[in-house]
Amino acid sequence: MNSQQKYLNPSRVLINIEQFVERTITSRYAWREFHDELIDLLLDLHAIFDFELKYSAYVEAMLELIWRNALNGEVNSDQIYNLSFKQVQQGFDRFKSDRDKELKAFHRLESHNRARLKDYLGNLISHYGKLLFIRVDLAYLKDKQHQVDVWQFQHDVRELVGFIQDGDRCFRDLEGYAWALEQGEEKGFHCHLLLIYNGSTRQKDYYLANQTIQRWQEITQDDGYGFNCNTPKHKNQFRKTDSLGVGMIHRDNDREVKNAINTCSYLVNPEKSHQQLRVKLPRMHTFGTGSYKRNYRRYRGIPSLNA
Repeated sequence: MNSQQKYLNPSRVLINIEQFVERTITSRYAWREFHDELIDLLLDLHAIFDFELKYSAYVEAMLELIWRNALNGEVNSDQIYNLSFKQVQQGFDRFKSDRDKELKAFHRLESHNRARLKDYLGNLISHYGKLLFIRVDLAYLKDKQHQVDVWQFQHDVRELVGFIQDGDRCFRDLEGYAWALEQGEEKGFHCHLLLIYNGSTRQKDYYLANQTIQRWQEITQDDGYGFNCNTPKHKNQFRKTDSLGVGMIHRDNDREVKNAINTCSYLVNPEKSHQQLRVKLPRMHTFGTGSYKRNYRRYRGIPSLNA
């Protein structure tokens, strides 16, 4: 790995490419730095490209531009500079229908996952008198994101899921869980995690959330960090508006139950297309829950991130 490639942020590169392609398609004329930005992005993409991965439609548009203008397998900068804005725009425009299909598929999948999550939560809530709901967001420090590609992200999440499956330490007495993988401009690759404990045996939600974040930091060797949604300050903000959906949730309190389901539904939001993964491993899942069995009080294992 050369020094240039070493400090590329894979997540940021892919988002920059998507934004560049969108701007090119919708613009009437080339902007002053158009060709310079294009060359930089093509070089960055060439550096991080992996044949084993599946990329989003607009990243594929840039990849096609590379292959059509390659010289000995490298980006031919001179040839790219000689392309007119209109030529580049027309090439990108061919991928617009693929992008539209991609967004519709994302919306359908997120809607399906949201219904699945609500059904899962309903089963758990109907079975237990009270449950302790915990939400944490797990990501990577900004100055470490250049070290994290989708392979590393999956590895770290799978290790965390393994600890959850084993009921290790802070995951003892866990009755349910859900996770969602996303990619954003600021956080890069990140995971939204929901943990649901038996409220009769666990009460310290703030502590358990912090312990989960510490476990994430151990897994990522301190490259990761987390946001605790169960701090007293955070909960008080929602308590003031009668919308608190984390902490102890009692089955016979309709408001608490409704708030919990609404809060948890944030994990799978069809409107968050700007947070979808721009790159995936083969058969990679971006959402999962535990399995609920009516005749079995405990969740029955955790599905892998791959099919």
